[in-house]
Amino acid sequence: MQSTRLYLSMIPEALVASMLPPIEFGRYLAVGTHKRSSGAAIYIEVDPEFKSDFFNMDIVPKRCVPHADGSPKHSLYLGIYRVMEHIPLESLGKLYLTTRDGQVLELEQGELPTGFDAAHYLYDEICPVHPLIASSLDPVAFTRFATNPDSPLCVPKIFFTQLNPDTLIDSGRTAKGSLAIRNLPDRIQECFESLDAKDKPTKTVDRLRQPTLRWNHIKNGFYIGDQTRLLYYPFPAKDKLERDHHIWWRSATL
Repeated sequence: MQSTRLYLSMIPEALVASMLPPIEFGRYLAVGTHKRSSGAAIYIEVDPEFKSDFFNMDIVPKRCVPHADGSPKHSLYLGIYRVMEHIPLESLGKLYLTTRDGQVLELEQGELPTGFDAAHYLYDEICPVHPLIASSLDPVAFTRFATNPDSPLCVPKIFFTQLNPDTLIDSGRTAKGSLAIRNLPDRIQECFESLDAKDKPTKTVDRLRQPTLRWNHIKNGFYIGDQTRLLYYPFPAKDKLERDHHIWWRSATL
């Protein structure tokens, strides 16, 4: 009998029950059932024993069942609003990154990096909000800052990745794309200088951007946390991606 799985989707935020295993689920999210490209996806597998009063979990065994022809149920949405904050960190498993043509990379949880010593950090917030943020705070301090309940701008939980500002600035200087991309390097530099001049913890680089996945500018990995805990998913180095995940990396950097 096919088992039912739970996935926390980050773009868009949702809790989804599915009979598809993780890799097939990612391909379904990216290209659908008609094999037409529709977009990249990020999702985390949730403990199938997860229980919650916030979500109507009782419908899962009733509605996440095979179709009449025996094919598996692809998706049953259990929530699309304030989802991440209601799933405890201890219920989260592997992270999956899916390119727009359905190539999937699996990431395990790892130990948090130590010895953060950069003067500036660049964070791509992905869920539940998605601005691009310059900060003087390392990932641990930034998570606590962003989820501080005493702040009027806090979120209960945050999922983000740290970008490498040097590669993003360099690629922006030579880009032949949109004006927004070409102007981004100057804006990043401006925000870093503002952090130094005003002794501020954060500065918004871009608050109106649409959620995008800058795979080739990721510095070290993905983070999800709140006031008490921070999970870290290391992102492979470029040489390892080229060697061990060549198809995914080629798709990710197109």
